[in-house]
Amino acid sequence: MKPFEYTNHTEMVISESGNLQEFYRIANALGKTRHIHLMRKEDDAEILEWHYKYRGNVLSLQYSVYNGVTLVYNGKDRKTADKLAVRLREIQ
Repeated sequence: MKPFEYTNHTEMVISESGNLQEFYRIANALGKTRHIHLMRKEDDAEILEWHYKYRGNVLSLQYSVYNGVTLVYNGKDRKTADKLAVRLREIQ
């Protein structure tokens, strides 16, 4: 990373006490949503991280035994990320 270069990502907690079933339920809902396409999955012993493409931006759904279920949005439009997070919180 260059000295004055910064990234524009927003991290939102979907469920702090989330379990693995909630992660898969939310991932299933994302898979059925228009304009969201699964790019890759990273599964580790303590962390699951699935990367999606959403309207040209990268969206990551993460599950950790320590943090629960979180959503990381790498895009400029914060309102879009907030709307998506609210919809995902309603799924629970």
